[in-house]
Amino acid sequence: MLFIINNSIGLITPPVGTVLNVVCGVSKISMDEIVRGVMPFLIAQLLVLLLLVLFPVLVMGPARWLAG
Repeated sequence: MLFIINNSIGLITPPVGTVLNVVCGVSKISMDEIVRGVMPFLIAQLLVLLLLVLFPVLVMGPARWLAG
């Protein structure tokens, strides 16, 4: 779960942000505008990542509950 969230953060953050480069090319919008639009989602993803690292029961609790 942490790996997936880290990858999604990496895809939308400069300088490598592959998704940002594709969106810039397709929509003909500047990188600055797209980064400003993505910022609320990036902050939310970072917050979720921080919570999952600080409280591992958020990941393991539901898995244990479903496993019985």
